Amino acid sequence: MYFTELTEEEFEKHAQSSALANYLQTPQMKRLREKRGWQAIYVGLKDQQTVVASALLSSIPIRFGRFFDIDGGFLADFTNEEVLHQFTEGLHDYIKKNKGVYLTIRPKIVYQRRDSDGKVLEKPNDALLKLLTNLGYQYEGFKVGFANETPRFIFIKDLSDLTKATLRTSYQKDAIYSVKKTIQFGVDVRELSYDELPDFKRLTQHTAMRRGFCDKPLEYYQAVYQTFGQKAKFMVAEINFQTYIDNLYKRAEELRTRLTKIAEYLKNQPNSKKMLNQQREFSNQLQTYEERIKEAEIFLQKVGTGDVLLAGALFIIGQREVIYLFSGTYEQYKNFYAPFLIQDVMLNFAVKHNIPRYNFYGIDGTFDGQDGILKFKQSFSGFIEEEIGAFNLVIRPVKYKMYMFFRYILDKLKS
Repeated sequence: MYFTELTEEEFEKHAQSSALANYLQTPQMKRLREKRGWQAIYVGLKDQQTVVASALLSSIPIRFGRFFDIDGGFLADFTNEEVLHQFTEGLHDYIKKNKGVYLTIRPKIVYQRRDSDGKVLEKPNDALLKLLTNLGYQYEGFKVGFANETPRFIFIKDLSDLTKATLRTSYQKDAIYSVKKTIQFGVDVRELSYDELPDFKRLTQHTAMRRGFCDKPLEYYQAVYQTFGQKAKFMVAEINFQTYIDNLYKRAEELRTRLTKIAEYLKNQPNSKKMLNQQREFSNQLQTYEERIKEAEIFLQKVGTGDVLLAGALFIIGQREVIYLFSGTYEQYKNFYAPFLIQDVMLNFAVKHNIPRYNFYGIDGTFDGQDGILKFKQSFSGFIEEEIGAFNLVIRPVKYKMYMFFRYILDKLKS
């Protein structure tokens, strides 16, 4: 076996056959990284002319040399120690020749699976941890939260046994209720064009400022659109407040008609528990509609009669999964439940196109009941994959220590 650079055709062919294939290890991601200033190549390990391991290897200048990265990979049989050993040696030599200081890998390997509440369902994959550390990789540890761009805890929904008819019944009550409400409100979901991406950026920027995290620049979203093409979908939920108000008035009038009939019935049967319960229920619903009409009229005065963007999300369409990456919601419109309808539309898209896996992407991983993002994803039902995490292969130990000390000082100064 020997280490070598691969052509894009060789890499794609091997990636498509790998059970570990993911959007981070694709030609589209190579072009995206290159647009953002990285250098990227395909490397692999061949047994004669057969590729047995491959990776999209990216690098960028840092102090004292270059940093190398394999996000979402590499793609190999992680039970084959000989393949891992020879590929690691090949990576080490290649990176050293190209002024590399260290390499970080984040394999798409599940360390252990959990149920939707975080309860462990199986034994952890400690054997792989031991194998990689024996090969010289330094483990970054069992991190939680979003310390890295690639989260370690992923929320997954299996769609393989679902159809359009059974999909919504697989959701929990909160999601079923919210999707039904958005449809009643007249919320629509559509895909943005390239020229509309500034609208998406304003939405995500609003959300980032509200939640206290850093948003991607507009140029990033534009680059994703350009490099992933039809595999990237920027989906938004919108509402027309005039249409919404008209629907509310119609529903309110229907309730008033029902209440009038119930009142007539109760004149003759004043002790009917069934009718009294319905009167109370419909009266509460009418009050809710009247409150929503007042709220909507205020919105209408502010934004006019055009369509108004409520929420949006970016999805990547893979061969085996749909990945939900970034999203945003305008706080003033949160009571329209728009994010639920966006997810429902894309879940239906996945089922329609026979994509068996829906990747809701990252969650915090603390399972203390405080993670609102987890609660949202739980409402669609699924399970959690705790990935093994990140490993560093140090190529130049002295320069690595100098660089890490330099980063430590910078972080202290920033804080």
